[in-house]
Amino acid sequence: MPSTEFDDGYPAHRPITVYVTGGLREALRVAMLLHSRNYRVRALSLDIREGVVESTVKCTVSLTMAETALLLARLRRLPSVVSAENCLLV
Repeated sequence: MPSTEFDDGYPAHRPITVYVTGGLREALRVAMLLHSRNYRVRALSLDIREGVVESTVKCTVSLTMAETALLLARLRRLPSVVSAENCLLV
């Protein structure tokens, strides 16, 4: 497969969006996964609203493409995660 500018093995700031159920507790679980695995988080925001089923965790993490795939797989294994996506703007 040909290489692209985003697939060169060098870390880049990757925007990740995670949708979780379970409110603050489960959003913090996502943040703790990032912390406990020593990911280089550049920005982090939580959007938790009363009466809304899903909460949003948005972060920017310094990762290679391979590391991005691994992080997304780890996030998707959490029971409360509805979806986790790399939100690259192309």
